[in-house]
Amino acid sequence: MEPAIEVTKLSFSYKDGTRALDRCSVTVERGTKVAILGPNGSGKSTLLLHFNGIHLVQQGTVRVLGKTVNQHNEQWLRSKVGLVFQDPDDQIFSGTVWEDVAFGPVNQGLRGEELEAKVRQALRFVNMEQYGHKVPYHLSYGQKKRVAIAGVLAMDPDIIVLDEPVAFLDPAGKRALFELLNRLNRQGKTIVTATHDVDLAARWADKVIILCRGRVLTQGEPALLTDKTIVQEAELELPTVTEIFAPFPDLCQPKTPVTVEEARSIIKQLL
Repeated sequence: MEPAIEVTKLSFSYKDGTRALDRCSVTVERGTKVAILGPNGSGKSTLLLHFNGIHLVQQGTVRVLGKTVNQHNEQWLRSKVGLVFQDPDDQIFSGTVWEDVAFGPVNQGLRGEELEAKVRQALRFVNMEQYGHKVPYHLSYGQKKRVAIAGVLAMDPDIIVLDEPVAFLDPAGKRALFELLNRLNRQGKTIVTATHDVDLAARWADKVIILCRGRVLTQGEPALLTDKTIVQEAELELPTVTEIFAPFPDLCQPKTPVTVEEARSIIKQLL
């Protein structure tokens, strides 16, 4: 598949000298769901901030939809890559939900009926249309998360990037969020999330990218998460299903399960 994002030998250091990324090379194919995994401090958020130009390249290259990212195409880039921060309070700042979702399209020059339609469509997609008049700070955390996503959707990006999307969400909120992300993916959007939740990545992603201390440890299918050596080196844990089946290698043929569905299949065969 044609790449949506290509990162080649990307290195980045903060002003205090902290080296957050060290020669990272990753590829995100168009139309896929990708999870970037790693412990806190592994460089996940720093990498995401390169995808829409909040951090500009210091060393290496980042290409998005075939274009090399630089200071001259930041506006174009942010229209193509929508970024949802971990904490929606870092993203929502307007007096009402409607105004917040409208902020991006207004800055794109939309006005009148076209603007109304964009905002209404985005809010409807995240099931928040009835909250347009509400003050964002009176919403629940999960509702704020959906408003932040609506603000990104109103810009109609090709790629949606989310930093720790399920942080502080309850189980119902997590399910609703990923049902939403799956709907977006079915519409052709490329979805990239950063997380340290291996169970989430195992059951949702088409591809995983594992970072450790600013470097790409490996990338490929979620089955990589059954490799105990890789998981330990990345300071992660095996998926829960894999942990249960790992002591019984004779049962795990042709492969160790990484999702509940795969585990069910093995159990059905045993029964």
